[in-house]
Parts: sequence; C-alpha cells; structure tokens
Amino acid sequence: METQTFANPDVLEFYKSLPFNYQDSVENQVKAIRTRDSVSAYPVLPPLLGKGVSVLEVGCGTGWLSNTISFYYKSSVLGLDFNPVAIARAREVAQAMKLKTTFEVADLFVYQPKTLFDVVVSLGVLHHTDNCQAAVRRLCVNFVRPGGHIMIGLYHKYGRQPFLDYFQEMKERGATEKEMLAKYRELHSQLRDETHLMSWFRDQVLHPHETQHTLAQMLPILQETGMELVSTSINRFQPINSVEELLEEEITYRDIAVQRLQENKYFPGFFVFIARKIRN
Repeated sequence: METQTFANPDVLEFYKSLPFNYQDSVENQVKAIRTRDSVSAYPVLPPLLGKGVSVLEVGCGTGWLSNTISFYYKSSVLGLDFNPVAIARAREVAQAMKLKTTFEVADLFVYQPKTLFDVVVSLGVLHHTDNCQAAVRRLCVNFVRPGGHIMIGLYHKYGRQPFLDYFQEMKERGATEKEMLAKYRELHSQLRDETHLMSWFRDQVLHPHETQHTLAQMLPILQETGMELVSTSINRFQPINSVEELLEEEITYRDIAVQRLQENKYFPGFFVFIARKIRN
C-alpha cells in the first residue's frame, strides 16, 4: 500500500534554486561548523548524543546540524531531505571534513527506515509540509525507538505573526524585493556571507508555504503516539513544573516578537520541544 505524501512540490522547487542556510562555498560552511558548535544552542540535546548513538535528521538541508553532530559528538548520523541540491552540498561538507555522516534524498512521508533511531531531529522543516501534524506523528511513530527522543522545531503561531505582518505590510506599501532584503539585513545583521544572507531572506520572507503552530497543538499528538514532553524552548529549556504555565507562557511570544521588531532585531518566532518515547 502506498503511503500518502504531504510533501509540498512548490517548496521543493523553491529550495532547489537556493537551499536554506547555504553559504557561497563548501569552505565557508566547513569553517562555520568548526568555529561554532550550534548544537549547544539546545542545551538538552548534547547529553543525548555521543558515540554509539544513532541520530536521524529529517529535513537536514545542507547538513549543518547533521555534520555538526558528527563533528563534535561522534554520533552515527543520517540526514534526510527531499532536495537533491541541498544533499549534494551536505555530502561535500562531510567529505571535506572527513566525517562519516550519511545523507539520503527522500520524502519523509514515504521513507521507511531500516531501523529505529535513538534521536530524531527536525528543525524548521515540518511546517513547510502540507500537513505538519501528520509529519510530527510520523516521526513519533515510525522513526524513534522506545526510550529514544525527538527534537522538533516549528514556527510559533503567536511568535511568528508579527514578523510576517511586518513584511506583508511592506509589500502592500509597494516595497521591492531589494528594499525588503535591505530591511532583513538590518534585522539579521550577524549574517555576513551574501549567499548565506540571501538563503535566509528567501526562507524567512519569500517562502511559498508555511504554517504556524503551538505547543498546545502538539501535546495531544505526543500523547497519542506514546511520547512524553521533556523540555521546550518556551521556558528556555528549564524543568517543566506545570504544563498549564507553559501554555500560558507561549502566548507571550507575540509580545516578544513585537518588542524585537521595535528594537530592529531579528526574531523568527520559532519554538522547539523535546519528547521521549515511552511506549510503542
């Protein structure tokens, strides 16, 4: 029986022309990985990694996270993405760094893993499918072993909207793409590589399809699939004393987003959650 796919063909074509997080050379991407352990931005993730740990990244793009995990934590990493252009760059970086990271071109809704993984990661990907909830459910059910963990990052319903509204208003006032790029450059001023900047601008401002979500929306999916919430960026990865307090706190994401725009600072309106599989 064929598995129904919710992969969006417009998204694939969009990323083929310029994948997200793409720098102007393999050398620059290697330098970026060697210079900074980006995994450390998620403090609950490093303790789950190490030699002998199997990791699957769903929607790995150019492989910055997969190759970072391989380089710093020596885990066995498979990166999955439906974009062959991005996978080609990911493989080039792995080869240049002499890493054992493996990459496959595949649709996450069709892919059937040969074995379940200890850690499954998907950051900024599932909200670009035609059914984010189905994508989250598939990761929980089909990809992670009992006792293993998933880490998923999604655009937040409240935190993302002010950013989208800001650039939509620019468009309605007749702003050109060049003018919107100039504004994005102001907001995200730490991006120096021009190709890298353009890949972020297109992803954040010109993307053909995205949805926004909340932790409250994800919790029933976790419960249905035998997962247990472990940690989330909503409370800055602190211990979870009350789910109700978390759900109240996530509403304030809109206020944070508005404040960051007023300060002329980039805020993606993005949240991350980590869950453990407690049963099949």
